[in-house]
Amino acid sequence: MPPRRVTEAEAVRALLERGARPLEPFPGTQEPWRCRCLRCGQVNSPRYNDVVNKGTGTCGGSCRSRKLAGKLMLDSVKAAAVMEQHGWLPLEPYPGAGRPWRSRCAQCATVKTKRLTHVRNGRARCTNCGGNSLSAAAAAAAMKAAGLLPLVPYPGQQLRPWLSKCLNCGHHSTPTLTSVRLHGHQCWACTVARFPLRGRLDEQQAVACMLSQGLAPLDPYPGRVDAPWKSRCTMCDSPSMPVPRNLSGHQQCCPVCAEQGISPVEPGDLYLAIHDELRLLGWGVAQAGRHRLHPARRAWRPLARWRFTAAQDAWAFGRHFKQQIRGTSCSSAQPTDATPGQVWPQTASLDDVSITQAVQMLEAVAGPPS
Repeated sequence: MPPRRVTEAEAVRALLERGARPLEPFPGTQEPWRCRCLRCGQVNSPRYNDVVNKGTGTCGGSCRSRKLAGKLMLDSVKAAAVMEQHGWLPLEPYPGAGRPWRSRCAQCATVKTKRLTHVRNGRARCTNCGGNSLSAAAAAAAMKAAGLLPLVPYPGQQLRPWLSKCLNCGHHSTPTLTSVRLHGHQCWACTVARFPLRGRLDEQQAVACMLSQGLAPLDPYPGRVDAPWKSRCTMCDSPSMPVPRNLSGHQQCCPVCAEQGISPVEPGDLYLAIHDELRLLGWGVAQAGRHRLHPARRAWRPLARWRFTAAQDAWAFGRHFKQQIRGTSCSSAQPTDATPGQVWPQTASLDDVSITQAVQMLEAVAGPPS
């Protein structure tokens, strides 16, 4: 016997009883049916069969969210008891299971923002007690213990580059606090000086060798110094496949920078340039008599430059400057005639950062221009 056909009047009555008003003719029991929730006013498209036979409800928006929140919601006394059981003392009224709740660690008295949902799911560990969250003073002490003097305040995250000066050789670099805590002293110049580039290198030495040439490896160490290693230039962001053994001449690191003839161990300048027509700020590293003014083939006007005894120091300050610029929500510029996705990595719009701000950023760490 065939199933009984549901009439439109029966379908409309069923939805009204469940808190929704249809906005279009009945399409059938298995098709989405636009209706408006009588509680919150939101428009949804439930299926008649799901609503009537499966009981899924007519509103999949705010009404459903309130229902789920009600199931998860605890009263403030029970919620505080759960937090205290896991070592956290609430400092403000209970905001809800999934909302930030300012609390103090019962062990170290550090104030953190926790969520009750995370605490109940086993994610209640205090990062400060576990050694993963450090104060600015503790972070600076860790850097000094490794022979590095921070030149700027702690960036707040252990994986962010931190402009520092080597207390052994005086060169500048931008190691992360994580690499310093894991591997100790992180000066590229000192690391390169301790071993020959043509010798047999372990993975840590090979990575230091590449970083000393301004190359950040993108793949695991191939295990040999005569094998190509996919890397990215830390200054111009260009990808390349250098062979570590061939980097001893300091002239064949990044193909783009090599065209400029930049030697990391010779004096170099960090410069700022302006493109008046496109209203762009650009920066880069150059050496006297053998460089292009800017990677882009357009008219750039020199603005200021800072002289360093080694180009690798200029690279370090350039990486710090790029981090500061990007931290102000200034993205890279895109050429008007470029393919989609192509950008100039060492540029920023003058609508986002002024010339005065850019110069002050560099003067704060590198002093006045040369």
